[in-house]
Amino acid sequence: MITADDFGFHPCDPADRSWTETLFMIFSVPEAGISGNLYTLARPNLGICHSSIEIHKGMCFHPWQIHHNDAQMHLACPEKFDDFTLENGLSFKAHNARDSEFSYDSLDGKCQLKLSFEAVCDPFDPHDPEQVPSLGKGKVAGYDGWNNGHMESKGRIRGSLTLRGKTYAVDCIDGMDKSWGPRRDWGNKGATWVQVDLGEDLGAFLVLGLSFENKEVKYGPFNYGFLAIDGERRPIVSASMTAQRSDMLVTRADVKFEDDQGNSYHARGTTIAAGPWYNFNPSSAAFQTLMRWESGTRVGHSHIADFAGLSYLSEGMSDNFADELDQ
Repeated sequence: MITADDFGFHPCDPADRSWTETLFMIFSVPEAGISGNLYTLARPNLGICHSSIEIHKGMCFHPWQIHHNDAQMHLACPEKFDDFTLENGLSFKAHNARDSEFSYDSLDGKCQLKLSFEAVCDPFDPHDPEQVPSLGKGKVAGYDGWNNGHMESKGRIRGSLTLRGKTYAVDCIDGMDKSWGPRRDWGNKGATWVQVDLGEDLGAFLVLGLSFENKEVKYGPFNYGFLAIDGERRPIVSASMTAQRSDMLVTRADVKFEDDQGNSYHARGTTIAAGPWYNFNPSSAAFQTLMRWESGTRVGHSHIADFAGLSYLSEGMSDNFADELDQ
């Protein structure tokens, strides 16, 4: 069960240099085709943290097309993780297990934001057997951050974003997560993080594996997820996803999932903004896409984020990778 205390630093062995705590929130302005995220990775036993703020508009295939990209390493680790301000201008405060707020004022003055997050259902604990019926059947290969202490939340995000002199109102439903535990990041695996929004009273969150087959991305197996419906959270017991893409960026997606009461859902997504996030973590890349989801008469907007370690990405996408290494 997730509580407000889980937003703070957790007790750990002070000698464990790999102990890591992360905080991530993703947001959008769908009518303007804007997609953005806020990420902080802290290593309290080393006294340092990494923070990355990335915002893009429309389809961006290369890093130089991103509209705001502020990734800073070796910032001083804050004393508290549930109420902090970093040297890069990012602030966060958790009010309770469901409600929190972010603000950011970039050092170059080109980006400011102030956002509140209000969960639409109770936060999700992937290590609680009551929330994950398949608990123990498998792990997210290669991503220790999803196998150790972890929280996922879906919520309404409201506020404002000012980017290069233009201000946008933010009002969307999307995801936030927090992780904690020993973690060595060396980019050897991949996974996908999927938020499906189908209106204020229906949405889903899914984690599936990510692999490569003949340089094509394949999704699966399904690891865990939840349904948010009418303010309640239900376990998802099975899910699958297929997608079309341009390079590594999803352009269309087809998602099917079933909850623990036997109800089946099917959503189709079309990308309205996308970008490669090469510095969310030095070992890995995230390929982030803002989707317009449709299911019957329901419509909503939220994100797919494909995470791939850089080593894993090279092995899966390079031509004759093994032969090249032998030469």
